[in-house]
Amino acid sequence: MPLAQLPLDCDADVIADWFEFYVLCSEFSFGPLRSLQRAWDKRKNAENANPEGREEQDNSADEMFLEEIIQQFRERMDYLEGVYPFEFNETGEELRIKEHLSDGAILYLFCLFLSNFQKSEIFELDKFSYDLPNRVRDLFGACSTWAAAAYLNGAAVAFGFPRPDGSPFLVKLRECYAFFGEGQVRDTPLPGVSTNPKDEGIDVIAWSPRFDNAPGKPYVLGQVASGGNWPNKSVKEYFRPFHENWFSEIPASDPVPALFIPFCIPLTGEATLQQQLNILTKRYGHVHYRYTIPRLAQNGLELAANNGDLVIERVDEMPEIKEWVDELIIKLKGIAAARV
Repeated sequence: MPLAQLPLDCDADVIADWFEFYVLCSEFSFGPLRSLQRAWDKRKNAENANPEGREEQDNSADEMFLEEIIQQFRERMDYLEGVYPFEFNETGEELRIKEHLSDGAILYLFCLFLSNFQKSEIFELDKFSYDLPNRVRDLFGACSTWAAAAYLNGAAVAFGFPRPDGSPFLVKLRECYAFFGEGQVRDTPLPGVSTNPKDEGIDVIAWSPRFDNAPGKPYVLGQVASGGNWPNKSVKEYFRPFHENWFSEIPASDPVPALFIPFCIPLTGEATLQQQLNILTKRYGHVHYRYTIPRLAQNGLELAANNGDLVIERVDEMPEIKEWVDELIIKLKGIAAARV
């Protein structure tokens, strides 16, 4: 296996990620859930030096360990519904990959890989080393664009640099806001602004058109962060300079900030997911993450396919994501088979 030892000391979401990779690596694409409990019991039996007075606490942890991990899988199934790529077998004793994967399921696996490819908790990095190409990170920007479109049931433009069409900043800005129907991009840049702007911190621009084409649209400005430094990123700080520096007439609609990440949400202390998102939303705006993006992005692709007049960019790049995911699964299985 190219996997590290089961990370028993990590949070439940990390252990669940590890087991999903275990299923992907296995020859027949399934994993017995009791193997998780056996690994826990084996470690407990090897650690016979517990301090006096901790036996009751440790026994409680033993009883709850497997159920906590299984609950992680149930939670993912509940949030993602049909796009979660894994399922329990008929007896509930195994986790397995579904036979037919939807676009959303492929996008979940895409986010899973992006979240973990450099984590020593998941992989033996001396046996599975993977340099993530910038192109793959860029494809997550495409995925985020489709998710933003579905979130607003509207249009979405991939504005982040580098833009696939190679368009300069001002050309793309004028094109985008001509579609948007609000605001006037400056004819001449203000003195002192960048002479070679890239995206001014804005990766995704999305809106929901009104039937009368009037101002007052739901309007999102989003940032895409596929790396582990995402807590340092918030699109809110870019709103004022973006609008005031580059528009002679600022759009009348108020923008909503959004953050798109492929990760699960890390929980602080005993916080629930909802409580953690309540905190994060105040800093980053609407947070879209691994439990929401695959489902939204699939809906965005369907929205684009069924609405030819709606601007939703980069939908032709889904096959490239699928090809990359398929190749990486084959690579992982090949490493696992060679080490049997």
